[in-house]
Amino acid sequence: MRRGRLIPLLALLGLLVFGGQSVAQEIDHEQEYSACMQLARERPEDAYRSGLVWHKLGGGFPARHCIAVALLELRQYDEAAARLERLATDLGTARTGLLANIMMQAGQAWYLAGRAEKALKIQNNLLDFAPGDPELWLDRAVSLMDLERFEEALGDLDEAIRLNPDLTAARTYRAVALRELDRLEDAWKEVETVLALLPYDPDALLERGILRQYQGDLEGARADWLAVIQYAPETSAATAARARIEEMDVVVQ
Repeated sequence: MRRGRLIPLLALLGLLVFGGQSVAQEIDHEQEYSACMQLARERPEDAYRSGLVWHKLGGGFPARHCIAVALLELRQYDEAAARLERLATDLGTARTGLLANIMMQAGQAWYLAGRAEKALKIQNNLLDFAPGDPELWLDRAVSLMDLERFEEALGDLDEAIRLNPDLTAARTYRAVALRELDRLEDAWKEVETVLALLPYDPDALLERGILRQYQGDLEGARADWLAVIQYAPETSAATAARARIEEMDVVVQ
């Protein structure tokens, strides 16, 4: 895939200082938007700095969006969420597809900031707006689970799976919700369904390990968690797996 051209930061600074408005107008803002958003996911610190300068050069709404996404990738969740909400307000209903995307990002940012209730409020509005999007049902289910509303979360996960049967993340979260409701046999069936399709899925392996621990199969649990660490060492699932192993070893001792 061909990458869009991102104006280097120093070049942008040069334009800002020496070029004036006429030079700024020569920027291809559509191309810059695509390139900046890609950079936000690959090198968010660079994207944040470039986005600030681009905004001064007339980047407007796209530059603000890139800055917010860069902050999200930098784990500045509260600031990213607040910026994304302001963007959604400023955008209004002029571009419904972009509005839904920004609102979804805002909800995810609030959730990651530990503000599940704020995320849920946004997600409720989004589902009124776009009820056919399975990812929205999944996002709201995750927020509901964080608030320990597991029965409601199951309903949302069922709807996500109905809309997209291949959405394996929804099935893994469904296994977690079922476990929290002490429906361990159903949880086991769900996680095994995921692992039959994706044998090395880290979240599903983590959950199967937890279920094995519940059943008293400590060696099986350890094997699953070690597999998570081996196949996906940089993931949050691996972090959780390491913590589970350490906790189990302390209890055994």
